[in-house]
Amino acid sequence: MNPVIPLLMLSMSLAVPMSNAPAQPAGQRMAARVKVEISAGDEIKHAMQSHIAQGFQSLGGVQLVESDPQWAIKIVTLAVQDQQGNTTALGLSVVVLEHGPQMTMLRTLTQAWHYIIRAGLLQKDQPLETGLRQLIAGIDQLPETEDLGTLSQHRMSLIPIGKLPGTCHEIASDFHTRFLRPQ
Repeated sequence: MNPVIPLLMLSMSLAVPMSNAPAQPAGQRMAARVKVEISAGDEIKHAMQSHIAQGFQSLGGVQLVESDPQWAIKIVTLAVQDQQGNTTALGLSVVVLEHGPQMTMLRTLTQAWHYIIRAGLLQKDQPLETGLRQLIAGIDQLPETEDLGTLSQHRMSLIPIGKLPGTCHEIASDFHTRFLRPQ
């Protein structure tokens, strides 16, 4: 039997993400892992993080994370100031990205093929071996998995600074309604 076949079978079994999370009771869904990134001055950034976290906490079903998210909410702000330099309104651009397991699987397969080539399990200069080297070189140039996602929503708005707490709760509620609530 060709030694490459068992290694391919092993690489496919490794490509399925495994969860270390405890099993959920029947009828209870696992919390979606969401990373919130906010581009703003420190004061506004901290206020927004706090209000969004409160919004998600009141709705449930979301775990805010710093790495390995299923979803990313990226918020870019632009402060609108009056003539005295006081912030009176905020321009918001809110983007929701969904991260899938496809890139994790692709990276796992790439690692397996790196091993196959380095171990000499394929004969040099065969068309398959040459093609795999080119494919792996291309895969190695992809950005990190965390940076890849599918654009699910983009929303822009201009809000008075006094409506920041309500808007943050609305961002959390809108995400929950659109992406987490069963259809």
